[in-house]
Amino acid sequence: FLLCALIGRTDTRESAIECLRLFETLLRIVKPYYVKDVALKELTEKALEGMLSSLDPHSEFLTEKEMKELELHTTGEYGGLGIQIGMVGGVLTIIAPIEDTPAWRAGLMAGDRIIKIDGESTEDMTLDDAVKRMRGKPGTQVTLTISREGLDEPFDVTITRARIVLHPVSYVTMLRNDIGYIKLSNFSERASREVRKAIDSLLSQGAKRIILDLRGNPGGLLSEAIKVAELFLDEGDIIVSTRGRYDEKEYRAHPAEKFEKFPLAVLVDGGSASASEIVAGAIQDWDRGIIVGTRTFGKGSVQRPFPVGKNEGVKLTTALYYTPSGRCISRHWAKEDTAKTYTTLGFLKREVHGGGGIKPDVEVKGKKWTSLESKLYLKRAFFRYAVHAGKNYKERGKDFEITDKDLEDFRRFVEKEDLCRFNECEWEEAGEGLKKDLKIAIYENLWGKEGRYRALLSDDPQLEKAIEILSSASSWKDVFQKP
Repeated sequence: FLLCALIGRTDTRESAIECLRLFETLLRIVKPYYVKDVALKELTEKALEGMLSSLDPHSEFLTEKEMKELELHTTGEYGGLGIQIGMVGGVLTIIAPIEDTPAWRAGLMAGDRIIKIDGESTEDMTLDDAVKRMRGKPGTQVTLTISREGLDEPFDVTITRARIVLHPVSYVTMLRNDIGYIKLSNFSERASREVRKAIDSLLSQGAKRIILDLRGNPGGLLSEAIKVAELFLDEGDIIVSTRGRYDEKEYRAHPAEKFEKFPLAVLVDGGSASASEIVAGAIQDWDRGIIVGTRTFGKGSVQRPFPVGKNEGVKLTTALYYTPSGRCISRHWAKEDTAKTYTTLGFLKREVHGGGGIKPDVEVKGKKWTSLESKLYLKRAFFRYAVHAGKNYKERGKDFEITDKDLEDFRRFVEKEDLCRFNECEWEEAGEGLKKDLKIAIYENLWGKEGRYRALLSDDPQLEKAIEILSSASSWKDVFQKP
């Protein structure tokens, strides 16, 4: 059976036997002659790990111990940090922290590189091993060493694990010009139900246009991605397909209840991954709405578990996700397709681009953090100042701005508490960004999550572009008309 499985279209029985003989010969040399004694089982496991890790960032060999630990994670009390991680250029990278989780509150950001976990380098660590090390009982701690773009030196963040409770729709509100706004933070269970409820609520309040914000959304359940996409697509429309070596499967829209089509904009960024990319790709490929922001992460592969040996296992990439127009979502597998174009299936028959991830129709850069902002955020300076002085701002009402005088007061607080050292050039460079960061922290201190989102959305270039596009759209097709 093993030989039959090894023999592919380009292989022969002889070549398969030769490969197995080569492996056996190598073991016979290493075992007796290596400078130190090495267990045969350990040699075999390391060889298997190397073989699978050479395929792609998500294929893994699971030892007997790892399989047992995996079973314990499904039956015992375990907590986590609340981050989605992936391999970017061979480096363990945060795709996005999930809102209202320990990682998010600790200030971890999309794009942060995790170079150590509890002092151990992640250079040769697999994704599953990294996840295993970061999970644990709620209340226990883990220390991550982070490398962040714009900062000269890595820094440590100690985070207390907690039971992660995912809330799919984190904010819903009415904006100006009859535009409704939905922030979808993940695709956990109830995501489609909560999005449907949010749309119903906004339409009942008079919304005629809607913005679906998928920025920083790391993904989740494929079933929920399909159900969310169904809310916007027509019966029978392809949402996503999976393609492996031997089969292909299509997922089509079969909406139980259909909304009248309204002008739609979807916000995405580098933290939008997996299920977010499935939804954004389907909406783009069917010309159902306009995509605004920056290119998404490019996480689009399917892993299937296989038992091997007595108690070991393998998690193997067996298929890739493709958008309705045929674009491969996985950046790892589609990096050579950057110059390749595809045609949408909707009424416009537009050109869209490959290369992994979803390239937006309208590219708008988001906030760029300065080095000083990052340092202050890591010291929780904005939070500490909001706790210290927040009550002094309450009398200003619910829509105040941070003034130069406020900024100077914050500077004195930072210097007095010795939270961060900086020079005048750094302070001047970060000035406007610091005002926005302060506003978010103070609004959240005074009015909780609702206040934080009001501050976040008050000066958001990607959101403003979406509002501009939707404001001139009378019908759902108008979003594609150039002003």
